[in-house]
Amino acid sequence: MKKADAVESVERVGEEINEVYGRILSVALNPSEHGWPASLASIAAIPVLSTASFGHMVSNAAVRQIPPRVFDLLPDIGGGKRKE
Repeated sequence: MKKADAVESVERVGEEINEVYGRILSVALNPSEHGWPASLASIAAIPVLSTASFGHMVSNAAVRQIPPRVFDLLPDIGGGKRKE
């Protein structure tokens, strides 16, 4: 795995979380359009998405701080043979 791939993957997940967050807030704030059950379910999902967003921020910071050479070792961490 390359560091650029890991950074791209983390960024993509962040974009997906933000998109879902936007949809959830839209449903939560418009019960007359989406119905009360969907709005209440969306309100209940907000803390879950907030936790996911926080986890993404931590992961993003960690991935950016890890040196690229560590990512070169990742495929070898499962017990595979080491390339020399």
